[in-house]
Amino acid sequence: IVMGLPWALGTMLWGALAYCIREWRWLQAAVSFPILLTLIPTYFIDESPRWLIVNGHYDKALKVLEKASRWNKVSLPPEEDLRALMRNIQEESATAATAKESVQEGSEKFFKKLSRFLSLPGLLSNRVITVVTVIVCLDYFTASLVFDGLNLSGDNYSADPFLYIVLGGLMEVPGYTITGPIIDRWGRRVPTALSFIICSILLLTLTFIPSGLSWLVVTLALAGKVCISGAFQLIYVYGSELFPTEVRLQGLGAASVSAQLASVILPYITTYLGPLVPWAPSVIFSSMSLMAGVTSMVLHETAGEVLPDTITDLKNIGSRRNQEKNAESTEIEQTRF
Repeated sequence: IVMGLPWALGTMLWGALAYCIREWRWLQAAVSFPILLTLIPTYFIDESPRWLIVNGHYDKALKVLEKASRWNKVSLPPEEDLRALMRNIQEESATAATAKESVQEGSEKFFKKLSRFLSLPGLLSNRVITVVTVIVCLDYFTASLVFDGLNLSGDNYSADPFLYIVLGGLMEVPGYTITGPIIDRWGRRVPTALSFIICSILLLTLTFIPSGLSWLVVTLALAGKVCISGAFQLIYVYGSELFPTEVRLQGLGAASVSAQLASVILPYITTYLGPLVPWAPSVIFSSMSLMAGVTSMVLHETAGEVLPDTITDLKNIGSRRNQEKNAESTEIEQTRF
């Protein structure tokens, strides 16, 4: 919510500023200058304690944890216990690094060679982390494509693009605010998948609405904006919990790159393809949302689970899920007979 609401406000300001400043160069300058102000708070942001621990910076991690405990008015365990826990975490990370250098059999060899070729040894080192990487990148790509696509479709969905942008930013507010209570109660996986799937249904419905019913077109487009805004907010949380600490930065970086790639492709869909085939952008956005929603169900649930520190921890989660599925299947078969 803290991240989403300022974004929604910024979107609404875009519509207002564009209405007042029609020359695009001055408009770009007006919205770009405040970005310089973001350099100031970055000086006060602490490094991730998990990353510091995995890389052996115990003293720095202790300072960050002590600062967090003061701000949150909670007590930390004795320093000796914390240092022992840190050593265990680092030893697990070192063991995982050693394991990645060992000879792998079968399909593991393929993923290891592929990871070396792509210079992403962590993100593609085994099946489990590869599946997480591909699906999270697909989710980021789709969320960016649909979210920005709806923002840039004011000419297609509304007669007043300025008002459409303002209303689109306003629709982001419920998309951001309701995600917190939802993931606390129903977890991450199902709400993420449903957000994409419902958005897909709404956007596909747009293709069957007559052009004369402009109010219905705008309503469905804005409803889709609520869903994709919620999905975008969810994958920020879900993706950061899926990646282990040792590759979380690389994983989220790869996901962000896929989102930016979607932004690069998007103008060719809305600006060039849209005027030629008006229903095509909605179909593309709907298809991608459906694909992202279905594939998200493959991921494991992270709510209430201990976050993995190493790739080995994540692999163990995948092995445990397979064992649970096999046990459930065996139990069902025994019940039948």
